[in-house]
Formats: sequence, C-alpha cells, structure tokens
Amino acid sequence: MLVLAFPGALLLNAAGPLEVFAAAPRVLGGALAQQPPYRIVLASPLGGEIETISGIGVNTRALHELEQENLDTLIVIGGPGVSQLESDPQVKAWLQRRAPRARRLCSIGTGAFALAAAGLLDGRRVVTHWQFADTLQQGYPALRVEREALYLHEDNLWTCGGASAGIDLGLALLEQDLGPHAALTLARYFTLFLRRSAEQAQLSAPLKAQSDALRSDRDQRLVRLHAWIAENLDADLRVERLAERFGMSPRHFARAYAAATGGTPAQTVETLRLEAACRLLETSQEPIKRIAETTGFGNEERMRRSFQRQLGSSPLGYRAQSRRGPATDAMPAAGQTGYRYEEPLSIALNQLAQ
Repeated sequence: MLVLAFPGALLLNAAGPLEVFAAAPRVLGGALAQQPPYRIVLASPLGGEIETISGIGVNTRALHELEQENLDTLIVIGGPGVSQLESDPQVKAWLQRRAPRARRLCSIGTGAFALAAAGLLDGRRVVTHWQFADTLQQGYPALRVEREALYLHEDNLWTCGGASAGIDLGLALLEQDLGPHAALTLARYFTLFLRRSAEQAQLSAPLKAQSDALRSDRDQRLVRLHAWIAENLDADLRVERLAERFGMSPRHFARAYAAATGGTPAQTVETLRLEAACRLLETSQEPIKRIAETTGFGNEERMRRSFQRQLGSSPLGYRAQSRRGPATDAMPAAGQTGYRYEEPLSIALNQLAQ
C-alpha cells in the first residue's frame, strides 16, 4: 500500500487511514498478528523528510525507488501543497504508468486534483473536500464531481472528502479486504461514535444545524444546545425541556429559536433523530424497534411516519435499499453508492435556515 504525500500535505489525510491499516494486526490479532495484511509505504516525489502543513516532518521514499515494487493500493492525499503534484510532469508520468496497474486507486480530499491532472479521473464520479468541489469541477470538466458524499467507490476508484473522511475511507478499504466485522472492530478501537457510510454527507445534520445557528446570531448557547440534542436523542426533547435547559420560558424560547434558525425546535429534533436512525439502519443489525427507542422516536410507528414524511420510505425499506447498493427506480437515485438520504435531510435543514 503506497501513500503519496508531498511538502505542504495535510498530515491527517495520511495519518487517518494509515493508523487504521497499521492497527489491524494488533487489534484483530490471530493470524493477522503473525502476518500483517498491509505493508505501508509513505512516498513523495523526491523522498526524504517532507514538512506537512502542520509543521511536522515525516520521512518518505522517492517515487523513482518504487518503480519495480508491486502496487496493490495507491492513495494520494491532499493539502495546500497538492498543486505541486498537480503541475509536476514527472509525478503525472509516474501516476500514468503505475496507477492503471494498481488494484485500487484512491484520493483523499484534494488529492483528487493530482489524479485528475494525470487524466486518471476522466468520466468518473469523484468526491473531494466540499470546499474545493466547484474548483475541481471547473478545472477538470471531464469529471463528474459529487459535492456532498463522504466518499465514493466506483469500480477500482475510491475518492473521499478529506480530513477525518480518510479514516472512513480506510475502514471501507479494510472492510473490503477483511470483512465488516473487522471494520467495526477497528472503528470501536478508534472510539468512533459510529462508522460512517459512504452515503453520509460531509456536512452532517448536527453540524449543519450548528452552522445555521452561527450564521444567524453567533449564539454559542444555541450551538451547545444542538450538540446536546444530538448526544441525547432518547431524552425528553419537548420544547418545554429545551427551554428549561436554555434558561427561558417555552414561549420565549420558541420565538428566539425561530428567529435564530427560521424553524422550530421540533423540526431540528426530528431531523437529528432521522439522521441517527439512518446511520444505524445502514451500519448495524439492530431491530427496528430498538433503533426507534435508541434515537428517541419511542416506537416503530412514530419512526415509520417520520421516514415516510421525510424520505418517502419505511425504515425497513430504507435498510434494504442501503444494503443493496445501487439505487433503483423505487427510490430517489444517488448514483452507484446507493440511496443517499442527505437530499431529504438537507431539504429539511434548509427549511430551518429559510
């Protein structure tokens, strides 16, 4: 497994997936501890020590040293210095020679720019960090840039949104190699709240709700309230309880909340519960009844009504569709990664901000 870095790379882009692969033998144990499944090489165009954007130096091998080595998975990371890869003719030539022979070709964040410059992404569906999606699309019109997905997998190509999304990509690659149980075990080891799926949006409902509040009035208390709601979905979240936590009367709180976000507390609570339920349906085998209780819907019928109203599907239908992969005509299409629930969720959250 070769990870291509460069001076000015974002360290988290490399460290996230590399820690996943490096941890597999000691966390999973058994035969993997005796024979690690991955041999990891960190490379850069010229080799030697490179300084990442955080100021931390890392040792790398030069690309010319790796010409004859077997290449199973190639990961190009991102960061402010990626323009060096993008404009370097020798790097482009190396990528054009070696990438087609790799079993998997991956980019993290703005690493997609380097692959695009080498002509390796033409006609492909890709994702990059949301902040640079338009720039990538304008610079390389032959690409089909998705602006919201956390990561995309199409044939042998994997691209992701960058930063912490590299951990999700690493877990997805490991799942392809070692199975879902291994991926979930590693996710627990890294104390991830939940292993996110490809369909999860880069800007989640809790984050977007908090961003809406910040855009409205910079009220830090409201941001903290949204975070508390997301962490306590099974609590009593009626407006009376939220107002009490916020230190206001219910009527005053409802008016202040509407002024800050353009919507009601109940809408936000339902949206956050819906997103959490969607994640559990995608990534766990929990019964529908248990998910309804865990996410605060209380019972299956109440959750079913919310799913029908917001997503046009039952929870069971949503789970079945997410497991099938490619979307069908029975549900809104979102490409080869399956039904993406962010569309209805983003509509609901946008209504809060209008």
